[in-house]
Amino acid sequence: MSSNITLSAGVRQNLLSLQATADLMATTQNRLATGKKVNSALDNPSNFFTSQSLGDRAGDLNSLLDSIAQGIKTIEAANNGITSLTKLVQSAKSIAQQARSATAPAATYDALSITGSLPTEIIGSAIAGGANDLSPKAVNLSFTNMAETIGTVTGTANLAAGPGGAGAAGTVQIRVNVSGVDKTFNVNLAGTEANFAATQAVFDATTSGTPGDTLNNYITITNDGAGHMVFTAASTDVDFSISAAGSGSTAATLTAIGLTAGAHASTSLLDNVVSNGGTIGTSNLILKVSGQADKTVTFGHGGGMVSTLTELNSWINSNRGAATASIAGTTFSLGLSAATGNSIGFTSSDVGVADALGLSAAEANYNFGTGARGGMGSLLSKTFNSDLTLGEINTTLAAGTNMAITVDPNDGTGPQTQTVGLSGSDNLDAVVTKLKANAMLGANLDISNEAGKLKIVAKTADVDFSIAAGAATTALNMTAGSYASTSLLDRLIAAGGAEGDVFTVSANGGFAQTITFGKGTTQASTLAEFTQQLSKLSGVTATVVGTAYTLGIAQGTSQTTLSIGGSTNTLTALGTSAQTLKGVKHEGTANSTRESLQKDFNDVLNQIDGLSKDASYNGINLLNGDDLKITFNERGTSSLTITGVTYSASNIGLNKQNGTSFQDNTIVDQVIESINTALTTLRTQASKFGSNLSTVQVRQDFTKQMVNTLQIGADNLVLADTNEEGANMLALQTRQQLSTTALSLANQANQAVLRLFG
Repeated sequence: MSSNITLSAGVRQNLLSLQATADLMATTQNRLATGKKVNSALDNPSNFFTSQSLGDRAGDLNSLLDSIAQGIKTIEAANNGITSLTKLVQSAKSIAQQARSATAPAATYDALSITGSLPTEIIGSAIAGGANDLSPKAVNLSFTNMAETIGTVTGTANLAAGPGGAGAAGTVQIRVNVSGVDKTFNVNLAGTEANFAATQAVFDATTSGTPGDTLNNYITITNDGAGHMVFTAASTDVDFSISAAGSGSTAATLTAIGLTAGAHASTSLLDNVVSNGGTIGTSNLILKVSGQADKTVTFGHGGGMVSTLTELNSWINSNRGAATASIAGTTFSLGLSAATGNSIGFTSSDVGVADALGLSAAEANYNFGTGARGGMGSLLSKTFNSDLTLGEINTTLAAGTNMAITVDPNDGTGPQTQTVGLSGSDNLDAVVTKLKANAMLGANLDISNEAGKLKIVAKTADVDFSIAAGAATTALNMTAGSYASTSLLDRLIAAGGAEGDVFTVSANGGFAQTITFGKGTTQASTLAEFTQQLSKLSGVTATVVGTAYTLGIAQGTSQTTLSIGGSTNTLTALGTSAQTLKGVKHEGTANSTRESLQKDFNDVLNQIDGLSKDASYNGINLLNGDDLKITFNERGTSSLTITGVTYSASNIGLNKQNGTSFQDNTIVDQVIESINTALTTLRTQASKFGSNLSTVQVRQDFTKQMVNTLQIGADNLVLADTNEEGANMLALQTRQQLSTTALSLANQANQAVLRLFG
């Protein structure tokens, strides 16, 4: 209820001022007590709610710091795990390296081979046809010489009982001409000779007046079987005659032995020479037999001369050298074996010699063509060769001829015709020599004398050639025409391959060695060139037998491999295909040290598996496939997800070794290579975890700073300034004291009024 007390204006004014001061002091005391200048929305709605929002966010972020800290520990645990895994992997590497250093068993790997079959080539070739050949032939000469005759006469009386008695006594005169010398033999018979033999004995013993020069040296007396005396000249060089009665002989004696007067001449070789135009002592024959000097014989009666066929036969057999010779009747034969350069020749001094010996019509049988052919030369001088010459084969070639052969080496130069000059005296060997002397022919053709037949063969299957028709071609029994070759390259192209195709070979992991098919200088177009290039392959043994070839490598102590490659069609034509062979390994005796180290290696891998599973923190294992998500703001819109890995031994490429793996250096090397890869993987992942850890730590520091910033900002909006509020309190206290004093003074004025009524 309202007071009925009426205060003076001064008191009321002082009282109101004192109340206002009390209110301000209460507010200031509250700020000093709470430390805030805004304690509720009533104090300052804007600052209160803003501060509250900032404080709430700071609280949210502050709560995230715990999660971030846990994430950091999880990453650190994973990083520690990788560090330890790295040490274990390094330990495994050390074990593998020790195994590699230990002596490996003497393992061997099989030898390898790849076979194929080569297509056949056709080499252009030509050989003389027909049954006859031009090889040296035996010189078989047969001459029909003029016949010699022997002077002879046969008596008519039977002298079995002798001449018949003393009435037959008398002389038989026989005149003899021997080699142009006349001799007279007076045979004196008693007539009482008992029989034929006794009568013959008187004739035989009669001399020409020169002791020892008896009739039987010049005339041979024989019994014809009927008791008749047969008088025969001892040689064709002996003529004799029986003198008539009264001219040296006794008529009764001639009658008793049955003889009549008359001449009985012989015909000798010399007689035939002279009768046909020769001259005694001048006419001669020169015998020419290869391998010795020429020999000359003169026809006559002088020393060293010959006058009969018998003497000539004896002389020839003493001077024939390597030849054979005989004179029998009217057949004069000479022979010489077949050999290059062998020949027999004759030179007659005159036609008398040539006719007497039949040399003007002589022929030599060479079994060539129609058979017989004459020697080379003139009527008086002829040579019979073992070698056939072009002029002897065909007399029209005696003056020489040409032979044309066209060669195409298929090297881009095209066909080239070569014309070679031949002479009539060329035998087959000389023809071969001249053809080979031509540079183009010699370089591309094998030209030879094969058993007397001209043979021309292309040197390689690249070469084609043709022989032009002509007299020389015919004489040599060659067939004019083209002779084409078919090369390996031709076969490959026909099978679908192409020039430039390759055949590659690799041995024991080495580089691919290439053979290129083509016509270039370093390429192969023939079987010979292909075979040659096969022989040059490094590390490979190549053998070619007939059309079969084999490429092989020997047994080795390291892995053996053999590969071939190339275009399918070309390889098919070569009887093979693209392929790679690997030799089977045959282990030696296991090394116990390596066995022990293999077990140690596998134990380390077990530890790697265990450690990777033990690297968890707060239920999260980044090394065993778990992921870690760290949130950096209160709304969850900023975060980092760290993807975990599964780092068991097998997942980092390390596998347990079974059996005798560590006995093989190749496998150990592969293990060491895998370990190096694993170490790289671990180091890379450790780097990633380090990067992630750095990122999280940065965000942790940022969040701490953000929380501090938010809290300071929130406090700045609501916290009171204690210094300011303390000063305010002191000022208010002073004001309160002054107000109390003023109120007291105002009351004293009112008491003074009361005293007036007192």
